[in-house]
Amino acid sequence: MRKLMAGIALGCMLLPGLAAAATLDEVRARGSVRCAIDGTAGFGGLGQDGRPSGLDVEFCRAVAAATLGDADAVELERINTANKFGALARGEIDIAFGMATGTLRRDATMGVRFVTPIFHDGQALMVWADSAINRLGDARGRRVCVQGGTTSADNLDDVSRQYDLELTLVATGSSEERLNRFLRRECELISGDRAELASLRATRTPDPARWRILDETLSREPLGPYVAAADEQWFTIVRWVINATLVAEVHGLTAARVGQVGDGAPAEVRLLGGRSEDDSSLPGLSPRWAFNVVSQVGNYAQIFERTVGRDSPLRLERGHNRLWRDGGLFFPPPLR
Repeated sequence: MRKLMAGIALGCMLLPGLAAAATLDEVRARGSVRCAIDGTAGFGGLGQDGRPSGLDVEFCRAVAAATLGDADAVELERINTANKFGALARGEIDIAFGMATGTLRRDATMGVRFVTPIFHDGQALMVWADSAINRLGDARGRRVCVQGGTTSADNLDDVSRQYDLELTLVATGSSEERLNRFLRRECELISGDRAELASLRATRTPDPARWRILDETLSREPLGPYVAAADEQWFTIVRWVINATLVAEVHGLTAARVGQVGDGAPAEVRLLGGRSEDDSSLPGLSPRWAFNVVSQVGNYAQIFERTVGRDSPLRLERGHNRLWRDGGLFFPPPLR
């Protein structure tokens, strides 16, 4: 009886994982990768042609290139922070993007798992240019618009307590409502990740000089995708797709150059060039998965520059998002 009960208990622990481990099979059967985005320009908003574009969109396309051989085989759905983790845990989407911060609580309690950062950021505050608020200390007793259910709201509560600022948090149900209340001056400040505020300033006002982003950075925000917690295979695929774009940058392999890799190149370069003889480098995928990623989507530098960097309306500096050798935080593990 003890053995029988132990077997039942073990089966109960394994069944959720076994059920969830079908993500790759479901993606192939469907013919597309389903990703949640949040509509932030430069990350998951609309491009000038009216089609979804941005950093999050490009990494969703990279996963599609690796798993289906076609970077355009994606389905993108705009889901706010309050709902996307539930949608992911229920299997309604395959990957949750949307400038999501990796946190302990999300990993431990929500049935989801943070994969790895694709963008390093920090929370900031933005005010109207005619405001008397020039630094954090000037915000004492003021109203701050922030999206509810996010790490931004939690961080502001901590900052307010730590510095005795007595901030009044105006929590909204969506990022759009947060901006609209700031536009109506129902709050003197608006808070979010620094890149997000820069995106709003660059795209949501005819004169960006009307808004000022304060210098203080209030938090650490490693932003990246989430997947369902139980599917180790899918987690590994998404993680190494991201790593492949960084390793490609390390070796100077662009979308145009990745097809020029020779047989005498180092092992990880041959894998990127689709010339590796090891077809088990990422179980379940074609030996050319990394080649498909870089040739169709590009390396990390190319993705960054065209979505949020110098070739985009946001024109953000790489900053912390440089490779380690350039003073940044990205130090990708070996692709071998």
